[in-house]
Amino acid sequence: MIPMLLDLESLESVRRFAKEVLRDFPNINVLINNAGVSVPVCQHRKTKDGYEINFGVNHLGHFLLTNLLLPRLKDSTSSRIVIVSSMLHERGTIDFDNLNGEKGFAGAGRRMNPAYCNSKLANMLFNIELSKRIEGTGVDSFALCPGFVYKNLFRYSNVKWYHYILFLPVALFFMRTPSQGAQTTLYCATSEELEGKSGLFFRNCNFYGPKMEFDPAVAKKLWEVSENMVGLNNDKSETM
Repeated sequence: MIPMLLDLESLESVRRFAKEVLRDFPNINVLINNAGVSVPVCQHRKTKDGYEINFGVNHLGHFLLTNLLLPRLKDSTSSRIVIVSSMLHERGTIDFDNLNGEKGFAGAGRRMNPAYCNSKLANMLFNIELSKRIEGTGVDSFALCPGFVYKNLFRYSNVKWYHYILFLPVALFFMRTPSQGAQTTLYCATSEELEGKSGLFFRNCNFYGPKMEFDPAVAKKLWEVSENMVGLNNDKSETM
């Protein structure tokens, strides 16, 4: 293992990290977009570039990183991109007039963080559009739900002491250890039987057909909007 510094809250940090990776590693066989946050919308937190923090870290940071490393992944085929989403994507919405939460979030008073759910839906749409754009390149892309894993994802939540008591039965019976939660990620990253089956969604090391239908036009528009937000269109214009 070679630890390297990457702050997905900063697009500058993502670009610096990608530059270091491209400099030091001639081959990239697997990219796993696993990092994430769940920050309550009542905190009104933004990334260092001014984006709603759940959307900025969970989607935009990974979107930029993937695109910056994609040429090297294409040169290292067969290779894979694994996007860690969540079943909570089914509770998300993509409102292009409210990606930063300027208008607030529907369901903000409920237990589930609506901004987090939206970011997980963005992960799913990213995987769908990415799989189309890399078709025939020797790179496969998969999205997955790792399950309910015991980790520090909700470290920013306003958890009270009595919540731990109420939550204990759920933790004992339903939560997975980090090792258990990583199994589907490893399956998507290494299983030979998945080669050429790009764009699929997995849960419990098996293909899972999402309950909601994904509009390919929305996936395409999200890609284009994300390119503008992270400055990839500026990169293209500078190379022309």
